Amino acid sequence: MPTLFGRQYGRKLSQVSSTERILGGLIVICLAVLMLTFVVQVATNKDHLFEVDESGFQVFGGSDERKTLAENESPFPDPMIEGWGAPKTVSRYSPENLHVKINGRAEEYLKFNVEGLTFGTYYHRTDADRRLDVYWYDMGNSENAIAMFNRESSPDGRKLELGNGGYETGGTVFFCSGSSYVQILPTNFDGADTTVALSIATQLAERTAGVNGIE
Repeated sequence: MPTLFGRQYGRKLSQVSSTERILGGLIVICLAVLMLTFVVQVATNKDHLFEVDESGFQVFGGSDERKTLAENESPFPDPMIEGWGAPKTVSRYSPENLHVKINGRAEEYLKFNVEGLTFGTYYHRTDADRRLDVYWYDMGNSENAIAMFNRESSPDGRKLELGNGGYETGGTVFFCSGSSYVQILPTNFDGADTTVALSIATQLAERTAGVNGIE
């Protein structure tokens, strides 16, 4: 008596009915269509591969749509320097998704009860390689802002009279004012755009003086 593994389960082609052959062919065709549909979708629709969850922040329009800080629109002022423009978009991050923007450093800010981050990039109108990224942290109150500023401050920086304290190093400007802790980081670290960074910092310091949070 043949064992389980010794039995023959296959049948000769002549023993397969025409109905079985048709059904088998239809199954193969259906599988081929499904596979082809999947391949075409992946090849023509790549948006899902690069999706960013924007549920935790808002993006506002260009410079013509900027409003005042109190109206909950872009808080970034015009740099007032020829050739430079204010951020075209402004992103807001909450404590829950702060890691999306500053992964690896978010925990430090959370320790000091950060309430949010507002981010924007100033740009040069004719030189795409010249930009200034502004990280504007709402620390909830001035005590938290000063504490976070002091924690990250550099002893080698050139001190600036901005808000509750500020300094510049390598063209990068840091300061705290009111409940805000602000960092202005240029793409050019040779100091070429320091004047622009200082102009932006001065205006932001005036806006945040006495402001308890970025509304």
